Amino acid sequence: MTIMQIMKRGILVALSCICVSLSHAQIFSGEYTTEWQWDMKKNTNWMNLLRLHLDIPLWEGRGMLQASTIHIAKTDESVANDWQIFSNIEEENDFASIAVLGYMHNWKAGHLFVGVRNANEDFFTSSVTSLFTNSSCGMFPTISASYPIANYPRSGLTVYFDVNLSGWVFRNSLYNGVAYDGWNAKDNPFIVRPARDGIFNISQLEYSHKGGRYFAGVAVHTRHYPVGEDGTMAPADASCRQASCAWWVYGEQKVWTSGDRDICCMAQYSENTCRTNGCRRYAETGCAYHDSNNECGVSGQYARFYQGTECSVEVTWKRKINKAMALQPSFQYITNGDGNFTVLSARLYYSF
Repeated sequence: MTIMQIMKRGILVALSCICVSLSHAQIFSGEYTTEWQWDMKKNTNWMNLLRLHLDIPLWEGRGMLQASTIHIAKTDESVANDWQIFSNIEEENDFASIAVLGYMHNWKAGHLFVGVRNANEDFFTSSVTSLFTNSSCGMFPTISASYPIANYPRSGLTVYFDVNLSGWVFRNSLYNGVAYDGWNAKDNPFIVRPARDGIFNISQLEYSHKGGRYFAGVAVHTRHYPVGEDGTMAPADASCRQASCAWWVYGEQKVWTSGDRDICCMAQYSENTCRTNGCRRYAETGCAYHDSNNECGVSGQYARFYQGTECSVEVTWKRKINKAMALQPSFQYITNGDGNFTVLSARLYYSF
């Protein structure tokens, strides 16, 4: 059976499930994010990201069919020659890609998902880091710059589960070693080729206690992807069988609370065990203020890439306009081997 035949059968099965489930309550939602970027000289760029969701509950809420797509459009190239990627929505134009497509089952103490998914759906998100717009405040560059995995905007077939017990949460996802985002037989997120692409597994343990959240995790990949002098990762055909891993620790703690206002401090550190991977070390520290209508914060990042070191600082403020809209200006200063860069951006969120 060819990959295309498998895809067609999978799509038919999914459509059949959806048709059977039309009598159930359906939840459709979306988020549109638009961002204007300026290097404070003469270069500008306009980024746009649309994400659409469809959730179909099954079996009185114990199960759910989930589907999400992302759509990306921009007007120009990046305004900064940075390595971490200063905007976490920055990507090439993409008419449509699958972000999530699969089945989630819920238990009292956990979840199980089978299908197409992006690692950012379940890992590298917290109330503090999600405020900042730099990409490294999401997935660590020790992972994203070292392995061609299911990281925005690409997704891949996965088996994900989490278990919750008395303030502890354990998460784990198993992926094909390379993620794809095309719509043909040789490039699509349903591809599973461990002999060529390797296997990628990511695990994380979390603990919450007295206004604090603490994380420790490890991501293992069974293949090595050489990196060029400019930091460009080699394609899958040029990879070799060599296992390596990235590990991390992260913590955030509320240090002041008054009513709906609070201040939280955070720090995180990550390393990759292979010195010739894209990024071998990453560290970040920062703090954020939060109330019912405002979030603001400052963070500093350090990343040791194969081609050199990059440091950056971000100052940002997110203002809630109404229930559906928010505005977020941000300033970043970035320095690396290619020069010094300043970026001023303004981001608008709209949820529906």
